[in-house]
Amino acid sequence: MDSHTSWVIPLEQATAISEKNIGGKALRLVGLLNAGFSVPRGFCISVDAYEQFVKQNKLGQVINTELGRKPLSSMRWEELWDAALRIRSAYLNAPIPVAISKSIVAALCTLGEQTALAVRSSAPFEDAHNASFAGLHETVLDIKGDETLLDAVRIVWSSLWSDAALLYRRELSLDPSHSRMAVVVQEIVKREVSGVVFGQDPRDSKHQHVVVEAVPGLCADLVDGTVEPDTWILESTSGRVLEFKPGERAHRNHNVPLLEAQDLSRLFDRVRRIEAVMGWPADIEWT
Repeated sequence: MDSHTSWVIPLEQATAISEKNIGGKALRLVGLLNAGFSVPRGFCISVDAYEQFVKQNKLGQVINTELGRKPLSSMRWEELWDAALRIRSAYLNAPIPVAISKSIVAALCTLGEQTALAVRSSAPFEDAHNASFAGLHETVLDIKGDETLLDAVRIVWSSLWSDAALLYRRELSLDPSHSRMAVVVQEIVKREVSGVVFGQDPRDSKHQHVVVEAVPGLCADLVDGTVEPDTWILESTSGRVLEFKPGERAHRNHNVPLLEAQDLSRLFDRVRRIEAVMGWPADIEWT
C-alpha cells in the first residue's frame, strides 16, 4: 500500500488491514461487509493519517508538555481538565497535512459532496482490558461538504484527549501517550424508523433476551436520549416477543407500535447471524 492510499481506505477495500491501523469499529464494519451484510457506504481515515497529523504539527510536544508536569495518577481533576482543554485546542487549530486532506476530499467525492455523513472514532483496541470506551470519543453527525468534514475529523481526533477519556485511561492504568485514533466516515441512511438491537440484555446478561429499541427518524435521537423508544423484549432462542413497552412521545398514537412482527423477525435474524460471524452477542444500529 503506498503512502497516498494508506491515509484513506474505502471500507470495502480494507479487508487486509489490521485493527492497529483502522481501529476496532472500522474492522467490525469490514467484517460485516465481508459476511454479506448491508453497511452504509464509507471510508476509514487511518491511524497512519492521525500520526502524520500529530507529527507535522508537533502535537506530541504539546501532549508531553501538558501531561508531563506530574504523573497522571496524581493530577487533580481541575489540572487534568485544563491540560485536556489545551491539547484539544491545539488539535482543533492545527492544519491537516495537504496530502491527507486531498485524500479525504477525494474519498468524499466518491460518496457525493452533499451526502450527509457520520464521522466517528475508531480507536485501536478501545474496547480492550475488559472495558468499553463507548461514548467517550466524539461522533459528529449530518456533516456535508469538504471543509466541514475536515473540521469534524479534527474534532474526532481531538476527542482522544478529552478530560473524560483521560480520566478513564487513568482508571484503567493505561498510558495516554500510546493512544491513537482512526476515523470512520459513513453515509447517513435516513428512514422513517431507526433503532438499536442488543444481542444480550443490557439490563442483566443472565437473562436470555434480545432487546429491540425503535424511534422515529434517526437513531441518534435514541442514542443521545432525546426520544424515548418503543422497546421489545424477545426470547433469545426463538425471537418470541415476551414484552412490549411503547415510548412516551408527543403526537403519537401509543396503540400503534413503530415495528411490525415481520420487522422484529428480520432484526432478530440479523443480530443472531451477526453473533455467529463475530463470535459474541452484538449490539447493532439499524434503520
